[in-house]
Amino acid sequence: MSEHNGDKEHSEHNHTHKNGFFLGLYDKHYKALLIISLILLAFSFVVIGHKYVTTGDFVSRGVSLTGGLSITLKAPTSDINPDELQAYLLKQFPKADINVRTFGAADNLKVSIEASGVNDTEFINLLKPRFPNLTDEDFVKNKQTVGPTFGEAFFTQTLKAIFIAFLFMSIVIFLYFGESTRDKWIASILTVISAFMIFYANSAITYLVPVILFIICIIIYIRDSIPAFGIVLCAFSDIFFSLAIFNLFDYKLNIAGVAAFLMLVGYSIDTDILLSVRVLKRRGGTIFDRTVDALKTGMTMSVCALLAVLAALIFTHSIVIKEIMFILLVGLIGDIIFTWIQNAGILRWHLEKKGWK
Repeated sequence: MSEHNGDKEHSEHNHTHKNGFFLGLYDKHYKALLIISLILLAFSFVVIGHKYVTTGDFVSRGVSLTGGLSITLKAPTSDINPDELQAYLLKQFPKADINVRTFGAADNLKVSIEASGVNDTEFINLLKPRFPNLTDEDFVKNKQTVGPTFGEAFFTQTLKAIFIAFLFMSIVIFLYFGESTRDKWIASILTVISAFMIFYANSAITYLVPVILFIICIIIYIRDSIPAFGIVLCAFSDIFFSLAIFNLFDYKLNIAGVAAFLMLVGYSIDTDILLSVRVLKRRGGTIFDRTVDALKTGMTMSVCALLAVLAALIFTHSIVIKEIMFILLVGLIGDIIFTWIQNAGILRWHLEKKGWK
């Protein structure tokens, strides 16, 4: 008996040595590593929930989504202090929501000012003494005003678009990985009904019903195809994690940010599909061997994307591009965790319970 145990320990030691320390840890303790992704998901819910309780909204919104005045001006000097300017403006408009940022190179520094709850004419007249280098025409041509009704309507429509995009992404995944034809038909019908209802929703009930239908779809995914559920859960986790970090940095969501989150809906499932297809469809090797094979390809994709995003984030002077790149950067980092720890762990656990090796 002791010889058998010794041989087993020796075999596990050789397997760990062959894979290296980190891959050996990844192989032997994949279930324990799932706790990391669960903690991050719980953390995301706490951050977003705290934001909603304290502000009445799950994310801070910029002028393009709430309505107000947005103006970008050439800085009067290269050492202008945005915090001092913001404090000065808030002193004059204490009930307003004002955000001042600077961007650009030192020889072409720009000041971006967003304000809601102010009178446009009075606000610009207050700015003029601080920007003696500009003419009245400069203020007029660099000003953009969004009505509060339009901003609110646009925000509602974008939330609907993200929900519908997630719905159809989920059903496509289930149609590929699901096993029951009947469940595929049921989930497809519920998805179309849910998308149709959310598009025309205009009350609490008409918003609640599509969400309930989507939850029913998730139950179908869990019952019929754990791999499909794992991919959907990973995409959901990635988006919520990105939103939570976005809130922690106290950024304001604008139209560009909405576009970035829509991009994440698609991008976050790329590596998950790669993982699931490699593990489920390929033959030869163990589940872990096929996971590592997918990991090498997936990490190459993610690292290349991260480098491109970092380059854009560091070297661009555009606030719009910086907002997009920040969300994508956080989303890519989250995708690595949720794909290779959460989804890989769920998939392997499920297949081992079915008797796969």
